[in-house]
This record gives sequence, structure tokens and C-alpha cells, in this order.
Amino acid sequence: MKIFRTDDGRILQLVEKEKMKDWDAEMPLLFIGVMKDKRIPMYKKEFPKKLVSEVEAYLDDILENVAIPKLIESLSSPLLEERLKVAENLLELSKSNPDQLKIALPHLEKAVNDPNKKVAKLVKDAITNYHKAQRRKQTAAKRKKLTALRKKMDAIDRDYADGKISDEDYLKEQKIYLKLKRVIEIEETLDS
Repeated sequence: MKIFRTDDGRILQLVEKEKMKDWDAEMPLLFIGVMKDKRIPMYKKEFPKKLVSEVEAYLDDILENVAIPKLIESLSSPLLEERLKVAENLLELSKSNPDQLKIALPHLEKAVNDPNKKVAKLVKDAITNYHKAQRRKQTAAKRKKLTALRKKMDAIDRDYADGKISDEDYLKEQKIYLKLKRVIEIEETLDS
């Protein structure tokens, strides 16, 4: 176990880097992803900044010296079974938690050219799932903006009906709303 200590005597334990070398190729990346996405924000609330910085440095060290080399080694292994297993695991990961692939994306894009068509297809599908998830996030943000704009348009509709705003101003606002709505419709159609 890797142990981090605070000045007030508290202890934080993480898996030792050497132990991770025995894990499947994608597992150190998963570990780092979960730590950075879920644990580090919690640690920032509970532990001193110095300890959190040490943990982040440790995670960067794992990424550089264990996770990425292990993934590259597995994806370029002469053993088809190993490459196939990693590709299948990455595809499953891309379905359940595609954001975890972000760290490995540059290396996965190289694996798309694998001589085995099945491995190449699995990796390509994992990358596609990642990109779809990112597009869905962007569309969700636009939909949120559209909802706020719809509320604003309700007020503008009332003002227009009451004669408080001109035809030109009303059409300008309506055009902004309709353009955003159309963009979202197109993006959602492409994701289907």
C-alpha cells in the first residue's frame, strides 16, 4: 500500500504502483480515472492541499510509468488473445463509462490499425462510443440552454403580444431560439 499522511495524523492509503503491474492493461487507467473524477474532489474537501497534491503527483506517476506503458504493451502484444481481451474490455468500458477512455484515446487511435480486423473493430467501436458520449454531453448542455431560452421566449412572446417590443426585435429573438432548437434536433438525429 502507498500511504499518505497528514500533519494531524490521518492516513490515506492507495494501491502500490508495483501491485498495479499485475492488473489487466486497462485497470490502472480505470483506477486513475475514478480517482481523478470522484475521489480527488472529495479529498480536496477533507484533506490538506499538500496531501492532495502528493496524491495527484502519485496518480500522474502511475499514468506515465504503469498505465500507459501497460496499455501500449498490451495493444501491441504479439499475442492475439491479449490484444483481443484488452480491446473487448475497452469496448465494455466505453459502453458503461466512456469518459474513462479519455486518457488512453491517443493510444487507442493507433490500435485501430491492428492487423487483426476484430481487434481493430473493437477498438474503433470503443472510440466511437467515446465520441458519441461527448456529443451527447454537448447536446445536453445545449438543451439546457434551450430550456432557459424557452423561458425567456415566453416572456418575449407576452411582451410582443402586449406591443412592448417591435416585430424586428421579436423575430431576432425567435430566430436565435429556432436555430438552437434545429441544431439540437440535427445532433440528436445523428446520434440515433
